[in-house]
Amino acid sequence: MMTSTHTRATLVLLAGLSTAALGGDRDVRVRTVLGLNDTVFITNMGSEPVSLAGWRICTENSTSGPQLTAPGVFDQITMTPFSSISLHYDGTARPDIATHFASEDIGPVAPFEFDAYSISLFAPDAQGQVDITNPDQMVEHVQWKRNLVDDTFTTACSSVAVDAGLWIDTNTWITTRLHTYLIEQLGTTAPAGPGSPYDYNLIFECRADLSDDGLVDFFDISAFLNAYITQDPAADFSRDGNFSFFDVSQFLQHYSQGACPDL
Repeated sequence: MMTSTHTRATLVLLAGLSTAALGGDRDVRVRTVLGLNDTVFITNMGSEPVSLAGWRICTENSTSGPQLTAPGVFDQITMTPFSSISLHYDGTARPDIATHFASEDIGPVAPFEFDAYSISLFAPDAQGQVDITNPDQMVEHVQWKRNLVDDTFTTACSSVAVDAGLWIDTNTWITTRLHTYLIEQLGTTAPAGPGSPYDYNLIFECRADLSDDGLVDFFDISAFLNAYITQDPAADFSRDGNFSFFDVSQFLQHYSQGACPDL
């Protein structure tokens, strides 16, 4: 339900400025995902204001099917450059902050999970309608998945994102784990080409748990060695794009910290 606080959001972000063109719309990105409290931050990474009038968000997890937010939810929002709105899945949205949105208040939203999830932003057509099968209306798309989910799994919007030039491939995912703390888009501007996992930085609370079973044990050593031999980015612990002694050293340092924290 819209509140009077959200009605005043234009004054909070920007008053009286016009909507940017579609190119500017595509500067609005899913910038940060916080696993600690299941919060998604959507940021205008461009240099022009963008009106969200008519915009809707499509989400999907491993079992939900596509869920499209109610129309009109974001109509009063105009995002200034580098301003953000936040989508809260865990009840932490503050009603006194116009740019906080509780997932339960904005219409159907797929329950948050790291097993498999996609978020797509859509701008309306000239008649104010949103069609999630139309790549011309998609503004942003990001998807993540744990390795335990079937490799053939895709979301309804994955192929639309590829057709829109917003994602590199339907079966390419940001690889998450049980203890994912943060997903954050790299850089200060929107990617020039299709998005891919290489555009994002991930932080794990239990980084040595490469087998993704919530434990730190021999299986993680085996997983690291396999990743290192095949030059899988999962073994690039130094995050320098190379595979060297520094990666081995940092993996052993994280491994020596012992058990993963309880969820």
